[in-house]
Amino acid sequence: MQSPPSKNEPRKPKPPVPEMVGATSAPFEIGPGVTEISFAIHQPTGPAKSHGDASPRQVMLHIDNITGNKRAPRFSVYLNVPRGADPVQHPELTPGSLTLFGLTGASQPDSEHGGTGMSFELNASEVVAHLIATNNWDPANLRVTFVPGDWDAPVPKVRVGRVSLYFA
Repeated sequence: MQSPPSKNEPRKPKPPVPEMVGATSAPFEIGPGVTEISFAIHQPTGPAKSHGDASPRQVMLHIDNITGNKRAPRFSVYLNVPRGADPVQHPELTPGSLTLFGLTGASQPDSEHGGTGMSFELNASEVVAHLIATNNWDPANLRVTFVPGDWDAPVPKVRVGRVSLYFA
């Protein structure tokens, strides 16, 4: 049994509480080509507002309920790519990729996931900090671009249930 901490020991800070600051309002499809979606975001009004710094300590991008009935490639995700630019030429704007191995199984109603598909959480903190530092952050709107990776067959359409942005 562990003894309680002494009054003289410093307490560990509580982990930040994430707050959703924006999300898509309806499901959409990605693939076969580059897909860009956007949604409104707002300044935190709850737990993520509690610190004095102007930029969030942690930014997480959630991509939920991805389903498909065919095998699909990896999709790279980019934030606020300049209009008309090739996302691949901006690696500083990617918080990560969606590796969709097992997508068809996760999309079937009798699977372990009950057909809800796959979900991902990407740490976008560095990308957002870069966008803020270069004056390319729009505090009212987020553009998310999905780029399929190389694939040995035609890239199928994949359904995304929701994309949401969290600050902590």
